[in-house]
Amino acid sequence: MGATAGAFGLGDPAHLARQQTAIDRLLMAEGAGHVVHDLPARADGRNVTLASRPWRLDPIPYVVSADEFVWLEEAVARRMRMLEAILDDLYGERSLVADGQIDPAMLWGSTDYRLAAVGAAERRNQKRWLSTYAVDVVRRADGAWFAIADLVDTSVGVGYMLLDRRVHEQVADVPAEPVRSLEPSLHWLRKALIDTTDVVGPRVVMLTSGIDHPAYVEHAYMATQLGFNVVEGPDLVVRDHCLWLQTLGGLERVDVLHRQIADRQLDPLETNTYGSAGIPAVLLADEKSALAITNAHGSGVLQDPSLLGSWDRVGEALTGEAPWLTMNSPRVARGSTRVDDLLEAPAERVPCLVDGQLVDHPIVIRFHAVASDDGITVMPGGNGRVIEAHDDPIRPTPCRAKDVWVLGDEPVSARPAAVSAPQVDFITSVPTRAADSLYWMGRASERSEVVARAARVVAAATPSVGASAATPAMRLLRELIGAGPDWLDGWASAGDLRREAVVAGVASLEFHIGSMLAEAASVREFLSTTTGRVLGELATTRSRLSDHPGDVDELDSLLVELSAFGGLWSESVVRGPAWYFGDFAKRYERTVVSLTSAAAASATNADASLSDPDRRRGLESVLAANDSLVAYRRRHRSDVELDAVLRLLLHDDRNPRSAAASVAGLVRNATAIGWNAGIERIESVGDDIAAIGPQSPKGDFDDIIERLHTLAAELTSTRLVAPPHATPVRPRTVDPGAVA
Repeated sequence: MGATAGAFGLGDPAHLARQQTAIDRLLMAEGAGHVVHDLPARADGRNVTLASRPWRLDPIPYVVSADEFVWLEEAVARRMRMLEAILDDLYGERSLVADGQIDPAMLWGSTDYRLAAVGAAERRNQKRWLSTYAVDVVRRADGAWFAIADLVDTSVGVGYMLLDRRVHEQVADVPAEPVRSLEPSLHWLRKALIDTTDVVGPRVVMLTSGIDHPAYVEHAYMATQLGFNVVEGPDLVVRDHCLWLQTLGGLERVDVLHRQIADRQLDPLETNTYGSAGIPAVLLADEKSALAITNAHGSGVLQDPSLLGSWDRVGEALTGEAPWLTMNSPRVARGSTRVDDLLEAPAERVPCLVDGQLVDHPIVIRFHAVASDDGITVMPGGNGRVIEAHDDPIRPTPCRAKDVWVLGDEPVSARPAAVSAPQVDFITSVPTRAADSLYWMGRASERSEVVARAARVVAAATPSVGASAATPAMRLLRELIGAGPDWLDGWASAGDLRREAVVAGVASLEFHIGSMLAEAASVREFLSTTTGRVLGELATTRSRLSDHPGDVDELDSLLVELSAFGGLWSESVVRGPAWYFGDFAKRYERTVVSLTSAAAASATNADASLSDPDRRRGLESVLAANDSLVAYRRRHRSDVELDAVLRLLLHDDRNPRSAAASVAGLVRNATAIGWNAGIERIESVGDDIAAIGPQSPKGDFDDIIERLHTLAAELTSTRLVAPPHATPVRPRTVDPGAVA
């Protein structure tokens, strides 16, 4: 029979509360807080406005005994076989319609019945309809199990299951009995996807609608674990009846499309479709057997609410086997969604930690299965979700999860066989959208850092040194946040001006960090777990900024986190096209900032209203905002002088914050990505920067900055955003390289 964590002893609530704190921290480090949904628009103009729904993983697992899982394993596999047979009939012989088992008017009237899939299985030599399957089940207090939802269109949850287990294992007490491992699940899923095609070493990509999808955290996590690209509709194009991935190096053939979008979103050229997340003409590639789609197009009809009540009955008639898990969906009942009413008996209640107290709640559990050439495999675990009062069991509102433990030793049959496939190095295979996101992430991270430093310098200025000493830093901050030229005028007092400058700087900082987090979330597979933890800390600090805009400690914490991100970017990301585009953006932004800082220093030195001490302190504030003050003091024993400041900010290539060092980085990156048209022009910009001196007018700085803007715009428009006519030209395949 099923059990709760009581089988191991619950422990005291204080101990569980400490585990909950650790779990929350680890989930946030994995990006599971899903913080991207309250961030500003991305660089491509898409707004990220979906309400944030972070989940909490309960420290008390739900435990399934070994004997009961044997029954559940067969019940889930039997239900998957039944649904596979139904799909095969609905789009093939349609004997269920001919025999009157299904009302033809209801089937033809279903918006989820895909006409393009009728007869397609035979035409495209399709192996199976369902490669992945999930079923939501609930358990009554008397021990009986019931299904409440089949997930066959897109079976969400495997990534969440693995992520929850990974986190829970780090904090949970050692169980008294062995718990089945979920480690083989990735091998089973990978084999199921590879087995959908006869291509040796197929290219598999995971199609998602983007970071505004509620399950994007899972999509990114799964792609990282499986080694697949996360792609969106604009990343893919159909040419010559084949599907191709648009990368920096050209078009690369895709063999398996593991979709995480609904059937009706897949191909906007098909009837009964909506949205723009899909790929035009992708069904042509599917029709010509040049592409395998998982799950197969048309499988979403099984989730049509008007037909849900028919499947158990017609499935038994079709296969001769009665389902062990019968459907009790609220969509079928069309009445109360309370779980007890749904089951017509009390649901099992299990202990959960709520606000530091143990409270009994019913839960819904999602089990997962995959189908490969070896048959159906049910994963020994699942997703538990707590049901609050008046919740619809299909969509519990609190987003409180439970890890599901299956007791027992690992059976020999559960050990996955190695999946042999040619080894391919995809370091040069970077989708253009991913490169674009990395580019804007690099720009936003660099701009965030300098705005934070400038805001900190202004916030830390004390009245005792004179308000005018902070004016140069405020002038720099004005340029960085794009405020008007009269922004520093008309304030009643210097203190009011300084406070307003800090508030405006923090508002700009929130925007840039938000943009950075949004872009980073869309390319999570390129970033390490440690980087994900830093991003989680950045998101937390960002959320506190508006409450404490002048808090120097908060700005210091932010600078530490931004520096950690920069260090990980420089030392933990492989030098490939993805890195070079992101680093080009950082060097470009740093060059602009160095020039802006140098212009602010020149304006400070020429300001006749400043006393000599205030002028020196003003130059020091500009150096501090550029993170070059310590370097200046180590090299120069005299007071701060403009000539030495300009040399350090612009000309000294040994200073990594200087324009000269940044221009050298731009040349290296342009060379690495093969942007030959830009190299000579970048070098010309470097020559003009070298000619700047203490007497150079502000127009010289502005002209160089404008040329840099033009160069950056040209790079993104020619290398990252391909024109519509570029994709038909000679598609190529990836050289598989050496066989492992």
